[in-house]
Amino acid sequence: MKTSNPVTIVTILLADDHAMMREGTRKLLEEDPRLKVIGEAQDGEEVLTFCQQTRPDVVILDISMKRMNGFSAAQALLTQSSQPPSILVLTAYDQIAYVQTMLKFGVKGYWLKSASGRDIRQAIHDIAQGKRSLAPEIHQLLADEGIDSSTPTEPLTSREIEVLRLVIQGLRNTEISKRLMVSVKTIETHLTSLYGKLGVQSRAEAIALAQRQGLLLES
Repeated sequence: MKTSNPVTIVTILLADDHAMMREGTRKLLEEDPRLKVIGEAQDGEEVLTFCQQTRPDVVILDISMKRMNGFSAAQALLTQSSQPPSILVLTAYDQIAYVQTMLKFGVKGYWLKSASGRDIRQAIHDIAQGKRSLAPEIHQLLADEGIDSSTPTEPLTSREIEVLRLVIQGLRNTEISKRLMVSVKTIETHLTSLYGKLGVQSRAEAIALAQRQGLLLES
């Protein structure tokens, strides 16, 4: 007798500081029996706590949240966890700097809140399988900047983010090496790597880029 394959359930954490938005998103997702919302969070700190206690497959993450915003939460999840969830950014912000920063951190998806429920459900299935999923508007933003959205973006490592923070604070390489207790040559290697990932040529350009993005690396 032929047996059917078991249905794979994707577990989801919803993170948004508006309760009505979370409620509406939950209803849209629950139209698909393969998607299961197992928790909700109203800020980044709650996201981190929940993910430590219960490992969801996917985190749907807003950017603007109190206490800890979506940038800081994404950075923490993707650089500090041995088994990070797939992250789908669901936001009203369509600024290219926001998109680039989230992709640098390693998020799998970036969609706008104006998207249809069908598109969001499909995006969740895609990123749960390790694929990238970007809204058509986001594809266009990247294309306008000359960025190939089909090419995976290599995220900054936690140490590179740490070095970049100290650079922005005005510390010299020798000071950073003492602070992090590594050699100056190691710091230079980290800087070369993060310059390449950010698409900049110098310390000044890296600082300017981070400042343009509102230093989306806050702790």
